[in-house]
Amino acid sequence: MIAVVIVLCLPMIASTQIVRDSVAQQVSAWSGYRVRLDDAPEIRVWPSFKAVLNDVVLSDWRDNQHPPVMEAERVEIDLSALAALRGEVVFTKIRLVRPIMRLDGTAGAPKFHTLPKWGRLAQSIELAKELINQNPNGPDLSALPSDAFATVEVEDGRIVSADDRSQPAFASGLAGTLSWPALNRSAALSARGIWHGEAINVEATSEQPLLLLAGGKSALSLSLKTSPVSLSFKGEVDIEGNAFIDGQLETSAPSLQRFLEWASREDWPGTTIKAASLKTRVQGDPTRIKFENTEIGLGDNSATGVFDIGFSEPTPIVSGTLAFKSLDMDALMRTLAPDPAKGGAQTPTIAHQTNFDLRLSAATANAGSITMSNVAATAQVRNGLTSLDISDATAFGGMLQLGIRRDTLEGRSQVELRVNAENVDGGEIASKLHLTNLMPKARGSFTVFIKGLGDDIKNVLETADGSISASFGKGVIPGLNLDSFRQHNDRGTFFPLADIADGELPIDGIELKSTLAGGIAWIDKAEIQLTSREKITLGGLIPFAGRGIALSGSILPATPQTETPEEEQPKETFFIGGSWSAPFIAPFLVE
Repeated sequence: MIAVVIVLCLPMIASTQIVRDSVAQQVSAWSGYRVRLDDAPEIRVWPSFKAVLNDVVLSDWRDNQHPPVMEAERVEIDLSALAALRGEVVFTKIRLVRPIMRLDGTAGAPKFHTLPKWGRLAQSIELAKELINQNPNGPDLSALPSDAFATVEVEDGRIVSADDRSQPAFASGLAGTLSWPALNRSAALSARGIWHGEAINVEATSEQPLLLLAGGKSALSLSLKTSPVSLSFKGEVDIEGNAFIDGQLETSAPSLQRFLEWASREDWPGTTIKAASLKTRVQGDPTRIKFENTEIGLGDNSATGVFDIGFSEPTPIVSGTLAFKSLDMDALMRTLAPDPAKGGAQTPTIAHQTNFDLRLSAATANAGSITMSNVAATAQVRNGLTSLDISDATAFGGMLQLGIRRDTLEGRSQVELRVNAENVDGGEIASKLHLTNLMPKARGSFTVFIKGLGDDIKNVLETADGSISASFGKGVIPGLNLDSFRQHNDRGTFFPLADIADGELPIDGIELKSTLAGGIAWIDKAEIQLTSREKITLGGLIPFAGRGIALSGSILPATPQTETPEEEQPKETFFIGGSWSAPFIAPFLVE
C-alpha cells in the first residue's frame, strides 16, 4: 500500500520547488563548499527518483583567487522518495560524471583540500576527534554520528594540480565506487584509473572510516594492483597527526627497476634489477617504521630478518640485519646505489634521498665470477658515500676480506679497494678470473689497497695510489719455461714472452711488494725462489695508463757464494718491456 501511495505521489513530489531547491543546498551542507550550478536541478521520476545537476562547481566560500576544488560535467543524485514525502532531501547515491578534482600544493606535497569546518562531514569528523581525545585507546563508538551517507560513484574522473595548470594530471580515467551506508558504519572503496601511465586498481575497506578521518586507529584492508607492482595490507592504521601503522604487508614487483622508474617517474640507470618481493609485519609512526619477520626476494636471492626506516634525520635511513641463503653482491649494490655514470648527467633522486646501514650474512654469495661462502658483511650508503665491507668470507679455499668504498671528490668519483686474502689457492683464483698464465698455482696470502679517481676500474687504476703485497709457497707458475728462456736468452736477441709459455716453472715460493703512485706500480721487491736453488728477482715499474711494462730481472743463486763479492756472483740479467697483452724479453748480459 505504501508503495502505491509513493508512486501516486511522485509526480507531485518531483514538481515541488522544495526538492528542486534543496538538492544544491544539501550538497553544500555535506561538503561545506559553495555549490554553483549551470541551471536548476532536473528532477526525474522514472525509472528512479533522481536529480540531475549539470556543470557543477564546488569552491571555497572564502577563496576567490584559486580554481574550484572540484568541477563535474554532470552529477546524478538518487533521492529517497520517502524522505521527499516529508519535505526532506536525502541522497542514496551520487554519481559524478567526468569530475575534475584539484589538489592543494601550497604546503609542499600535493594533497586534497581540507574540508571547510562548517560542513556536516567536517563537523562529524570533529565530533569523532573529541571522542578520540577523551579516550584515545577506546573511543565511545556508540556516540559517533549515525547520519546516512550516500554511495558515491565516479566516472572518467581526473585529479590535477590546483596551482600549475600546465602540469600533467596526477591521475586520469578514474572510475569507482565508495560504499558508506552511514557515518558510524564500515566503508568499502573500489577504484581504478591511470597513474603515471599505468592502469591501477585499488580495493579498500575500513571498519570505522570516520575514526580514520579523525586521526584515530581503525582496521584497514588495502590492495593495489598494477603492472609494475602489487601490494596488500591488513591491519590497523592512523593517518592523521601521530600517524600509526601496524599490520601485515605483502608486495611484489616483476622488475624492481621498472617499479622505481614508475613510482619516481625517473630513469633508473644501470643493469636491469630483477624481480623483487617483500612480506613483513610493519609497525611504526612518522619517526620510525619497523619491519619484522621480514621475507625479501631480489631476483634469485632471498633473505629473512628485520630492518627499520628512520625519519628523524633530513635523509631517511634504512638499517637492519638480513640473512641471505644466496646473495648477488652486484645486484645488491645496484639496488642500494645505482651507478650514475651509466645514467648520464642525471642522478636518480632516490639514491640521494635514502641512506642505508645494513648488516648482511649469506650462506653463499657471488661477486662477478667469485663465489664466497659463510659471508658476513655491512653495506652503507650515506649522503652519496657508498661502502661494502666483507669482514669474513671463505673463498678460493681460504679466508677473504674485501672492502669497496666510493665517494665524490671535487665532482669526481673516488674509489677505495681493500683486499686481504689468507691461505688461498692461487690455482683456483686463476681459474675463476680466467688467468691462464703467470698466476702461481700455490697456496699463499696477499693484500691489496688501491685508491683512485674515476667511474670505472680503468680510470681508477690510471690514477691509483696504494700498495700490493703477496706471499706464495711451493707450487708452479704456468706459462714460464726456464729452459726455453735460457735458450732464447743465450742468443742475445729479444723475443716475445709467448715463446717461452710452453711449460710451468717449479717454485719454492714468491715474495712481492709494490707501491702504487699516480697510476704506476713500482716494484719494491719481487723474488721467486726456484726449486733449482736459484732465484729470480725483478724491479722496475708497471704503468696502468697505456698498460705497459718496464722491468729488469736477474736469475742468480738462491744462496750467495760467501767467498765471492755480490757484484761478481754469476747471474743472468734481462729486460721485460712492451705491453701487458704482448710483452717481450731482451737479454742484458750473460755472465
